[in-house]
Amino acid sequence: MNIKRFIARNNQEALRMVKKEMGPEAVILRTRTIHLPKTDSGGDTKRIEVTAAVDYDAPAFKPANEYDLTGLGVNEEWRRLEKEIQEIKEALFCIQEREVRIPEIYFNRELRGRLTNYKGFGLHSDIIRRLLIEGVEDGQKQGKPSPSLLQDSLNRVLSKIQIEKANRVGRGRAIYSFIGPTGVGKTTTLAKLAATSALGQRKKTLLITLDTFRIAAVSQLQTYARIMGIPLEIATNGKELKTAIQKHGDCETVFIDTAGRSPNQDQDIQELKKLFDISDALHSYLVLSATCDFNNLLYADKRFQTVPIGSYIFTKLDEADDTSPMVNFLVSRQKPVSYFSFGQQVPEDIEVASKKKIASMLLSELRESMKNTVRRENVYGPSSRPTGHSQTKSKPNPGQ
Repeated sequence: MNIKRFIARNNQEALRMVKKEMGPEAVILRTRTIHLPKTDSGGDTKRIEVTAAVDYDAPAFKPANEYDLTGLGVNEEWRRLEKEIQEIKEALFCIQEREVRIPEIYFNRELRGRLTNYKGFGLHSDIIRRLLIEGVEDGQKQGKPSPSLLQDSLNRVLSKIQIEKANRVGRGRAIYSFIGPTGVGKTTTLAKLAATSALGQRKKTLLITLDTFRIAAVSQLQTYARIMGIPLEIATNGKELKTAIQKHGDCETVFIDTAGRSPNQDQDIQELKKLFDISDALHSYLVLSATCDFNNLLYADKRFQTVPIGSYIFTKLDEADDTSPMVNFLVSRQKPVSYFSFGQQVPEDIEVASKKKIASMLLSELRESMKNTVRRENVYGPSSRPTGHSQTKSKPNPGQ
C-alpha cells in the first residue's frame, strides 16, 4: 500500500491534490485540521492535513488527456469519471461522519455496503459507527458483497431492538400504568388496550384514572367505561389508588391512566414514583410519540426512568413522516417496545410491536432514501450517457 500525506488550505484543494497525484483509486484514511508555525508576514496558518492511500495492485493512474476520446474511449472515460465522482462523494461523506478513523471500511466492500444500507435506513451516525465496528470485530473479509447483504444489514439492526414477550407480568392479576409527556395519547391508548381486554379477551377489566387535572379527562374515560361495560374508579393519591385496586379484587386486568407530565418537572415525576409503589404486578408503559425527534425521545426516557419503566408504547405512527428517530431510539435502549398505535379508532388502531413491522419501516426509509438520491442525481448529475453505443441498464442494488 502506498500512503501519502497532503497539506492544503481546504478540503476541496486537498482532494484535488490526492486525485492528481494518486488517481481515483486512492482512498482517504484520515483528515484533520493543523496549524502551521506563524511567519513574520502573518496570515492564516490553519491548514487541512489529509492522509491518503492507494493499493500497489491498483492500475497506474492515467491522466484524462491520455485517453482515446474516439469510439469506445468515450465510454471508458465516462465510466472513469463516474467512478471518480463516486469515490469523492464517499470520501466527503466519511469525512463528515468521521468514519475515516476506521480504515478497514475502505478496503472492505461488504462493510461499505453495510454503511450505505445503514445510512439509507436513517440510522444515527453513532449507531452506524457502532454497527460497523462490530462488523470489523466479527472478522469480515474483503470480497464481493453477498447477495443477502441487505437482509444481513437489516438483521443486524433488528437484533439490537427488543420486543416485549407475552405474559410479561407472569400469572395472575396484571396491572398496567400509562405514563409519559403531555399530548402523546396515553388515554386513547389505554382505552384501546382496555377494550381488547374486556371485549376481545373477555377478561374482567378495571379502569382507574389519576388524571383529575385535564379538562374532560374523567368524562372521556367514563364514556369508554360505559360503552365497554366495565367499572371506572377515580383516585387522587396513592392511598385512594390502592383502595380502588383492592375494591375490585376480582378484576383480572387493571389499567391506570395518569396526567401528562413534563420531563422538566422533577416534582411531578417524583410524585408518580410514590403513586406506583403499589404492587409487584405493576407494569408501567412509557408512552411516547413517533413524531418526536431522537434527542427529545432520549431526554424524555432519561427523565421518566425515575419511575420503573417496563416497556415502551409508540403512538401517532400515522402522523410521523419519518420513523427513523423512533427506530434509532429503540436500537439505543435496553428495554423492549410493546405496542404501536396509529390512529384514533378504539380498539382497532393499535397493534402488538413486532420486528416485521420495524423491518417494514426500515425498508420504507431505504426506498425513500434511494428515491431522493435518484432525484438529486437527475438534478445535479449528467442527464444521459454518451450516445452511439448501447448501454446495459441495471437496477440499483442497495447493498452496493
